[in-house]
Amino acid sequence: MVKIDLVRRPTLISPKHLLRYLFFTEAQVEQASRILNEIVQADGVVPDNEWGKFVLSSRGLYVKVMRKLRDAGIVEKRMGEYRITKDFSGSLEKMAKYWSEVVDSFGDGDRAIAF
Repeated sequence: MVKIDLVRRPTLISPKHLLRYLFFTEAQVEQASRILNEIVQADGVVPDNEWGKFVLSSRGLYVKVMRKLRDAGIVEKRMGEYRITKDFSGSLEKMAKYWSEVVDSFGDGDRAIAF
């Protein structure tokens, strides 16, 4: 008999696993991976006029994924250059703190919490 383990809180094995939490399709994950790898391979800076090197399969996919990477604070465009940024980690810390406060409030009897 085959044993199947259910992992309720999966660990992040590589940075690419993180992308699977942010994007809905494998194509989006691959596109995000391409963008981030291009920036890393260029020593952290890619001029915005070289955006074509990011495109994996279509411009539409690139635009959608880049918008999400920028909105999340993973990539920023500063002075005409794309860079990886730390803003995402700060956002996650704020969300974690807020979620803890929500759970604590609920545990203390607050039933007015609405999503």
